[in-house]
Amino acid sequence: MIKQESIEHLKSIIDIVDVIGNYVQLKKQGSNFTALCPFHSEKTPSFVVSPAKGIYHCFGCGASGDAIKFIMEIEKLSYPEAIEKLASMFNFKLEYSSKNNFLNIDLLEKVNSFYESKLFTNQNALEYLKKRGLFESTIEKFAIGYAPSSIEQFKFFKDAHLNFEELRKLGVLNETGEYPRLIERITFPIFSQNGKIIAFGGRTISNHPAKYINFTNTSIFNKSKTFYGLNFAREHILRSKKIIIVEGYMDVIMLHQTGIQNAVATLGTALTTEHLPILKKLNPEITVAYDSDNAGINAALKAAKLLYKEYFDGGVVLFAEGEDPADAVKNGENLDKIFKEKIPFSSFIINFTLKKYNLKNPIEKRDAINEIKSYINSLPDILKEDFANKTAPYLNISPNLLKAKTNTAYQNLNLNKKIDIAEAGIIKTLYENPQIMNSVVEYLSSAMFKTHSYELSAVYAENFEDARVLEIVLRDDIKTLDLVTLKNQIRKILIPYYQNKILQIRLDPTIKGEEKLHLLKNMNLKLQKIKKGEFVEGISSI
Repeated sequence: MIKQESIEHLKSIIDIVDVIGNYVQLKKQGSNFTALCPFHSEKTPSFVVSPAKGIYHCFGCGASGDAIKFIMEIEKLSYPEAIEKLASMFNFKLEYSSKNNFLNIDLLEKVNSFYESKLFTNQNALEYLKKRGLFESTIEKFAIGYAPSSIEQFKFFKDAHLNFEELRKLGVLNETGEYPRLIERITFPIFSQNGKIIAFGGRTISNHPAKYINFTNTSIFNKSKTFYGLNFAREHILRSKKIIIVEGYMDVIMLHQTGIQNAVATLGTALTTEHLPILKKLNPEITVAYDSDNAGINAALKAAKLLYKEYFDGGVVLFAEGEDPADAVKNGENLDKIFKEKIPFSSFIINFTLKKYNLKNPIEKRDAINEIKSYINSLPDILKEDFANKTAPYLNISPNLLKAKTNTAYQNLNLNKKIDIAEAGIIKTLYENPQIMNSVVEYLSSAMFKTHSYELSAVYAENFEDARVLEIVLRDDIKTLDLVTLKNQIRKILIPYYQNKILQIRLDPTIKGEEKLHLLKNMNLKLQKIKKGEFVEGISSI
């Protein structure tokens, strides 16, 4: 924790005009300075900075505060982060209530200086970096180094009088302190948002089975909450309102080298909920640009699901097979074109979820619906309907199937059993178009169906999750009918039904004389209307 007296000392030397002048163009007006407000759009300056009072105020949007508040708002930083940012701007050395915290930061800088010096004495490491396409200026910017043998590192730690227990706590040494975590590896210092080294990652050049190693979590480093390269990218992200998230150190470094400086990387882990607070502070449009192998696509799918659920705008970029962003830079790909052609999160989720299934197989189609439906159930209410409506056409089903509250009806469906195609077509059409049920039920009762009487009754009752109904509507060989075909299908069912009714009345000995004649007359009139197409005229739209 930063000592309060240290913060007060920093405040006493801060020039608010210098601080704000780094972000906006100030114009002197009397004893104050004015500018266009950086926090809202305006054409006439209403933003005033008072050097005497050490504060700023916008008469347009009401934003106000001191230099610390300004840095917090403009850089989207926490209070301690803003203090450290200002301290670096004024070359001020902060003091911490725990001496170890300050010494730890200094210690990691010393370790990195050692690693940097060793890089230029190792031709294999330098050759690897140059082969990957890195310029010397890039190597220097990202402070890339080389961790030599364990013996060399321990000799340096001892000669430099570094505290071995602190080295262990910071992850430089393993948990027992017996050996350095990174040995014979190219090193990538991992910086905090304010540019302070908090950990290291390493890449083997000796064919070690673990190609990359990251530090484990420490008191100052949590890999699930950290983006590699954010210290370099933050300003560009805030300016462009866009961020590119990649998988590895080299992807970030090569993108920055080619001029795409809003790229960051997750650290050996998929994007997690712990990354979200940083992204929500920055509030950018997000492009996920992972490797194009199966692992990369699966990680991108997981990230897309998480980001869509949290209302982030953006999409996923797919590189050529076997290529990653670093390769694309080295190969001279048109990156602007690639990033513009990103697939929106919702489309990516739908396409790459359904791609796993053979949708022509009813069993696999059911499983695909279950997976999509499980994701829909995890979404906020406002997104559920939108996602269901987008997904349903891919599955050739009604969105109602994806909006149901439970999955129980989908289990153990017998999707291969034989059914009556004519009756099933009517049921599926009513399921897809419930608005016509009131007019259809006037002519068509469940008793008129020979095979699917139960299913028709269930649809009339709007039991849309009934398993036997779903056995029909999930089948691709059962088509939804247009209005003309629906009427004809109903006629085909009604004609034999009424012919059979007429025969039953004629043969029924319990019906006598005038009553039988009256019933037969009515039935024959209905039958004639049905044959002429007049009986179902009340069904007017689908």
